[in-house]
Amino acid sequence: MTLKELKSKEIIKMVLGDEREPVKSEQELALLLKKRMTKKELEVLNAKVEGITQKDVMKSLNIDEVRYEKLVRGAIKKLKNESTHGDFFYDKIRISEEN
Repeated sequence: MTLKELKSKEIIKMVLGDEREPVKSEQELALLLKKRMTKKELEVLNAKVEGITQKDVMKSLNIDEVRYEKLVRGAIKKLKNESTHGDFFYDKIRISEEN
């Protein structure tokens, strides 16, 4: 899966259930997700957003149901992490030491 195929905004909204709109572009969000998660975690969440059945995902990734559930839980936990969560909704403010 390429970064262009990743539906990062939809993944973030699905997991976090937040009404706010992420401030970053789709490409920036995709890069953040790629940095924080494994390929399989991203594929599982992206498949959930696209409406692909669990059986099809398990077959394509060659995993069983237990591993599928662990991937989903792990990915959701990573996204709900407070430090990661802030990266999606806020621009980082840099404070200069000149003032």
